Amino acid sequence: AGSYFSPKNMNLFSFNIVKSTFSNIKSNKQLFLLSVATNFIAFTVLGLFFLLFVNLNMLFSSWDKHIQLIVYLDDKISNSNKKKIELLFNSNNKIESIVFISRDQAWKSFRGKFSSKSKFITSLNFNPLPDSYTLRFASGPDRLKNIRGFSEKIKNEKGIESVEYGEKWISRFEQFMIFLRGFILTFGVVLFSGMILIISNTIKLSIYSRKDEIDLMSLLGATHRFVKAPLLLEGVLQGVTGALLSLASVKLVHLYIIFQFQGSLKSIFRGFDFNYLTNPIIYSIITTGVIIGFLGSSFSANQFLNRRNLE
Repeated sequence: AGSYFSPKNMNLFSFNIVKSTFSNIKSNKQLFLLSVATNFIAFTVLGLFFLLFVNLNMLFSSWDKHIQLIVYLDDKISNSNKKKIELLFNSNNKIESIVFISRDQAWKSFRGKFSSKSKFITSLNFNPLPDSYTLRFASGPDRLKNIRGFSEKIKNEKGIESVEYGEKWISRFEQFMIFLRGFILTFGVVLFSGMILIISNTIKLSIYSRKDEIDLMSLLGATHRFVKAPLLLEGVLQGVTGALLSLASVKLVHLYIIFQFQGSLKSIFRGFDFNYLTNPIIYSIITTGVIIGFLGSSFSANQFLNRRNLE
């Protein structure tokens, strides 16, 4: 005679799943909304950390374009050592431009900028500044690496007093970015596990509220696939809805910051634009919502069906 849930009725399979899912959501509205709200909060917190990370990374990339290597010469440098140093500069094809600044030029520029602010500078009867070279390196993903490598190569050359490119603050910034990346990863793993547990418990409560209905479906010949499908879809909807709402929330924060502070940010950080999340991060958050919803609902559905088989 065949089952009510036979292949002949497969045309109605998708429709029945969607209908059953939304019917279940309607009857367990509070549980669904609570799960979505929890996912929304968790994804929003994670999204805000990503927003911070993206913009700090953009800011560092912007600064990277302006970093120059300044080579300060010893006052007693010989002409032969000076020529040797210049040969080292010219032999490096990563160096885009070389500007020599004499100690007299440097002192004149320094006094022009700061003499009005300090009487001490105008009272000095000697020039404390050395000759220097300002080296600009070609743009590229390895620009900072090239600057760092070349500075290490030349800093011990005879006639060079010191080299400067902001190494200390760059190192600190890089360490902070490594810490932030690790924090986001750890925080993400904790949230991932917690959200799976929340969705799993929500679906479990949903299953027990429909236990009699599921038992009736099984007696009529419903397969495990048919029973599980609405539950899996419900879990996925919880995860995706929370993820999408969080992206909208982060976008509102992004727009608020632009509206309130964009002018200040541009003036402080040389035309820096405050950016929203990148497309890969957006897609990753949505995909994570799908995976969390699927895994959470799958655990509860499989646990329930396996127990029913044992009974």
